[in-house]
Amino acid sequence: MFSVYLGVQSLCVAQVAHKSQAGGTVAKGNKDLLNAPKVTPASTKTIEATSAEVVAEKVVLVPKTAPAGVDINYLPLFGQYEKTEAQLVNDEMFLSECDREFKSRKEAGEFFNKMAWQYLSEGDKSTATYRFNLAYLLEPENIEIYWGLGVIEFQNGNYSQAIDLMNKGLELSDGKNYVFMTDLATVYIKKALGNTYSVIETQKAKDLLNSAIKIQPQYTPAHVQLTIVSMVENDLDAAWTHFHKAYELNPAELSKEVLLELLSRKEDPKGIFKKN
Repeated sequence: MFSVYLGVQSLCVAQVAHKSQAGGTVAKGNKDLLNAPKVTPASTKTIEATSAEVVAEKVVLVPKTAPAGVDINYLPLFGQYEKTEAQLVNDEMFLSECDREFKSRKEAGEFFNKMAWQYLSEGDKSTATYRFNLAYLLEPENIEIYWGLGVIEFQNGNYSQAIDLMNKGLELSDGKNYVFMTDLATVYIKKALGNTYSVIETQKAKDLLNSAIKIQPQYTPAHVQLTIVSMVENDLDAAWTHFHKAYELNPAELSKEVLLELLSRKEDPKGIFKKN
């Protein structure tokens, strides 16, 4: 449903040839952004020297509030900053208004999610982020919020943040949303292609795509992305298998760039596609 916003297929394929030849140690992605605490410990040491020992040490807890001039409304999940009293009052006023205007907060959350996707489709990522944040206030366990904010972070090139957000959505899902799984796998692929030595993201993408196909074997984008993953792993027989399956299901969703890269690596075993 929302894969169109990712637009990763042609972006990835140019890097596949180089990536598939790479090896080396595994680079770990950043998975801690969403779990950042509300306060950040900062150690301040006051030392008064005696002839043999330190006599005093203090630990000060500093609230994680937004820096001056930063509008948290336009940061995913409000930047996870601790809100000021004025911001909390504004939140309560917004929620009270929604309680008057909508039958439930769920209905209100769906309204703001729909608005957010509309703004995103028009290319207005800032307003889309704000609307997803408002939906988050209303219904924080709605996966659409994390899906949409993840897509925005992906479009901004923040792949680790996109993965963190979308993994949170995956945790909240029923485990059957094969479209969401495919979108998250797509972000993992893009991150993997940007890191010559990383195989963790490739494997996670592969696992998600295989799960998606197990749920819905006829989902073309999952087969297309598995084609790319297989090329990254230099498993060209598997790449052709998934490409042929995608072609059988919906030729319109195939990428010419993926086909050309695949043909440059190995001839079509079925003889359907030929080099020019």
